[in-house]
Amino acid sequence: MTTDLIAELAHHDLGNRLAALSKLSSTATLPVRAGTNNHVHTNHSFGVFRSPCDAVWRALEAGVEVFGINDFFTTSGHAEFAAACAAVRMPATFNLECIAMDRAAEAAGVLTNDPGNPGKTYLCGKGVTRPDEPHAAKTLMAIRGFQEQRNRALIAALDIHFRARISAPGPTWASVVDQTPYGNTTERHVAKAVLQTIVTIASRTSGLRSEDAFATLFATLVGIPPKPSDADQQNQIRAQLLKAGKPCYAPEDPAAFPSVEAIREVFLQLGGIPTYPVLGNPETGGERSIPELCDRLASWGFHALELIPARNTDERVQQVVDEAKRRGWPVFDGTEHNTPAMEPLLTRWGMDARFRPHFHDGALVLLGHQALTSAGHVGYLDAKGVPVPGAYTACLEAGRRQLAQTRPAGG
Repeated sequence: MTTDLIAELAHHDLGNRLAALSKLSSTATLPVRAGTNNHVHTNHSFGVFRSPCDAVWRALEAGVEVFGINDFFTTSGHAEFAAACAAVRMPATFNLECIAMDRAAEAAGVLTNDPGNPGKTYLCGKGVTRPDEPHAAKTLMAIRGFQEQRNRALIAALDIHFRARISAPGPTWASVVDQTPYGNTTERHVAKAVLQTIVTIASRTSGLRSEDAFATLFATLVGIPPKPSDADQQNQIRAQLLKAGKPCYAPEDPAAFPSVEAIREVFLQLGGIPTYPVLGNPETGGERSIPELCDRLASWGFHALELIPARNTDERVQQVVDEAKRRGWPVFDGTEHNTPAMEPLLTRWGMDARFRPHFHDGALVLLGHQALTSAGHVGYLDAKGVPVPGAYTACLEAGRRQLAQTRPAGG
């Protein structure tokens, strides 16, 4: 029965997904909720989770106490995430991620939190309270449009590649766009569609998925033998076919990456907290000195940091936490989950007694910011995006109240 209910978390009907989640949460033996995770991607951009309901179930299984959705370029998953978290009394935070271009850093060749592209900067809006704000929605739709143009170009190049190598058509656009409920496609969706097409062709020629037939076909198209897992194979496809200098590469339109200022404005329009996710590892030139990085972020109007602890070192996490504490900034933690692999939702670093209190406080600040802003009060930031004196403490206390209200009996 449990297996059937878990399968229902991917059902096309939201009512079925919510009903399955409620049934699972009421019948399963679940761990005490302890850690926080305010950054996971769902199928509304690209992620291992088949729906926001699926993500919430996995968080319950893992013992997550405060949980946050964080898809690329969209808030379309927020409504289901809110309903799913409410159904199981999971304190929820609402976030999104965008990519900006720091033109000065690009011109100087400086790397920040994208280790392969100077100037390209990942930014998050945390604690969103106005997910449908029309000006922000228009900007996000334009960004998604540029992403779609590029992904369509990848599919066209892949079709040429398939026909040249094996005299068969490549993946279709439908096989890409059908993976995500509102058509918010990414390069990862394209890679998954490529793998699915290779599997289909291998099965057709051998009667079923013959590993020998699949391996031969994969090597012919991708140029290297396949690794054992689907997740690794999708990453091989991206690296060997879709990246710059590879046979099916399509360039990205510079307009797909607005300025830091423009993305900050989107986050403020949505009612969120503009936040910089520190890459940590590998260490880039733009992040070498955390105090200098934070000085630069403050000049941008960013007064919050985020860490994905699993891709950092103890020393790096400590540096970030210490600097944020010195400045009175919150620090949020998460795990991404924007790959095909199901990784733990709570990390060793996130549960480490040295760091966990800071991440827990960050989660409370998010909950408090959302509650205060939704009630018409000032949250962590004022209307111009400037931290209000005493706002960190006010949000922290409001977050504690939110946590107490949503904590399940015995949890």
